Amino acid sequence: MNDKEALVEVKNLKKHFPVNKGMLSHKTVGTVKAVDDVSFTIYKGETLGLIGESGCGKSTLSRMLIGLMDATDGQILFKGQQVGTKGSQSFRKEAQMIFQDPYSSLDPRMTIRRIIEEPLRIHTKYNAKQKRELVLPLLEKVSIPEDALGKYPHEFSGGQRQRIGIARALVLGPEFVICDEPVSALDMSVQAQILNLFKQMQKEFHLTYLFVSHDMSVVKHISDRIMVMYLGKVVELASKHEFFSNTLHPYSIALMNAIPIPNPESVRSKTLLEGELPSPINPPAGCPFQSRCPHVKPECSIEMPSLNEVEPGHFVACHLFAGKEGVQ
Repeated sequence: MNDKEALVEVKNLKKHFPVNKGMLSHKTVGTVKAVDDVSFTIYKGETLGLIGESGCGKSTLSRMLIGLMDATDGQILFKGQQVGTKGSQSFRKEAQMIFQDPYSSLDPRMTIRRIIEEPLRIHTKYNAKQKRELVLPLLEKVSIPEDALGKYPHEFSGGQRQRIGIARALVLGPEFVICDEPVSALDMSVQAQILNLFKQMQKEFHLTYLFVSHDMSVVKHISDRIMVMYLGKVVELASKHEFFSNTLHPYSIALMNAIPIPNPESVRSKTLLEGELPSPINPPAGCPFQSRCPHVKPECSIEMPSLNEVEPGHFVACHLFAGKEGVQ
């Protein structure tokens, strides 16, 4: 991927939330490190799949990238330029977000026309005719009929609402789109349609995606590269082919084994996670995964593993990989 153009660069990004005790004293008794020293690059035209269980920091990272949340430390670069606090006006035109819940992400008091045209009213000076000329072709591409413009969100199904959300995100012609679990609230049959729509829109509009999910099969379908997070840390990053053919980190292997197989007679070995999920307020010293890892070593409780390249383009944060041998 090194020969490709970097669109988004994240360097040592952190987001720490203070934990206060008492309603009046507001005494700080701890810190939740939701995102802790994360670095990666998203290349132009690719889809980077971000996966991990609930609480790993996926949504916090997404909101910092789009400018909805300030970072505690670190840098976010877009086309080589640093994105300022809460993002800049020009960056907000080039980067958009599609949210998880199609029910709560659309204002129930607005018509579909007003919802999709809202970004145009904020960022442009187009007249009514120009807005309509932009909205109608986009509405057709996401398979929403023209007569829907005067209706309200409650008159549509979940899949249709998500299509409306996609149209709203694309109406400004962005280059970078963050998809924060955009199909997790939809029926399985609708999920496939929306995922195919994402791929179609990416090809037609030359989009770059950060696709956030907790479903490994969804990420496999749509991603070019896959990044795994655990308790605010990136633990593995590789191309889709390399990741699924040579999964290395024990946590990634556990996620892989959680993918259902559509064959009741199929048998496969499983990596079962033991132990309790560490408290994000008081994580253990060293590797945050040590209490659940079946391959824990003495150094895991002493030193935090760094994210190292163990194969070309394949990065893993694990003490097991002093060499290039995988975990079986």
